[in-house]
Amino acid sequence: MEGNNVCVNVQQSEELTGQANNQAQETVQNIVSEAVNQPTAEEQMLEQYRQILHDTRIRSDTDVPEEEYALEVDGVGLFALRDIHAVKAKAKAGKTTTLKVFVAALLTGMMFRIRSLLSKPRIVFFDTEQSRRDTKGILDDVARMTGLPPEEIDSHVALYSMRRVDREALLPLLRVAISDEKPAVVFLDGIVELVSSFNDESESKQLIKELLVLSEENNCAIVNVLHTNKADDDHNMRGHLGTMLAQKAATVLECKKDNRSSVITVTCSEARHKSMPDWSIMFTEDGLIVDADEQHRQIQEQRKAEQQQKRQEAAEKEKQERLDVCVRLVEENGGAISRKQLIEILIEKLERERSTVSNYITAWIKEEKLFEDNDKMIYTSKEQVLPF
Repeated sequence: MEGNNVCVNVQQSEELTGQANNQAQETVQNIVSEAVNQPTAEEQMLEQYRQILHDTRIRSDTDVPEEEYALEVDGVGLFALRDIHAVKAKAKAGKTTTLKVFVAALLTGMMFRIRSLLSKPRIVFFDTEQSRRDTKGILDDVARMTGLPPEEIDSHVALYSMRRVDREALLPLLRVAISDEKPAVVFLDGIVELVSSFNDESESKQLIKELLVLSEENNCAIVNVLHTNKADDDHNMRGHLGTMLAQKAATVLECKKDNRSSVITVTCSEARHKSMPDWSIMFTEDGLIVDADEQHRQIQEQRKAEQQQKRQEAAEKEKQERLDVCVRLVEENGGAISRKQLIEILIEKLERERSTVSNYITAWIKEEKLFEDNDKMIYTSKEQVLPF
């Protein structure tokens, strides 16, 4: 009996061992099969790319929202939401002053010719360049322009003095401010402070991309302020950062300050759609920002008159110089010279066509600057002309 039991136990043990081995083999086979069927890293990447292409493709029936603007000037939309924009100028040429007018228009619905298209929008304003006192002055000037009480301004405007904040923290802080405040418009006064170098192409591209994504994801307009190059005749924004911003911005405005009158004129140098009409502002003697369109018009008319006078004076000077050359030639020829000979000499001296030189001489004779007798001899004084 005991021998039979031992045989049974051994047989059962062998059966269990066989089952275990079979299960282990099946498990290994399943693992291997799953591993073989798993997509490779390359296949996974391709699938991700296909999904991106699917999500970003625009079809004829794709539903896209209409362009929504924060402001308008004379009916022309300005600062589209879900996009980035730029305000540029030379140093101390009125960039921040211009932003104050935009804030005032957004708060009251209308400021000068700038009209808000939003109802009580939230505003985030990052000032990365000025002192806390000057940053506070932004709210002070807005209050003077609008007449709004402090609590109403503060309930709509989140203004931050960021000059003392480390560069690395500025973009993360901007993200948090936008997430918490949910603004319709963001003013970034001093975008250059968000990069280590405005000439770093890679860093500039990355920052502009981050701002584009930020504006689209949060349905807001981000208005970036950047200086132009120092040369007076160079109106490009500085460095690779300025190049990238100009390329991607839906709107680029430029502030120009007239040194004689201190009138600040805002123009649209680049626009993806219709360009904003020009408008002007200035400070009064007591520091109030006011409309200056009429002053700008007068300045333009005055400059036009001055330019016309300069052109006239230059023309008169050139005319006199030509006459002086002619008189000298006649005098060097003994006080009299034939018209034909004079024309030949003046063609070479003045580098003008024959008909032009002939007209000069005819005009001088009519003005009695020169005199001519019947023999076509030219004189410099009437007394020299022989009696006919």
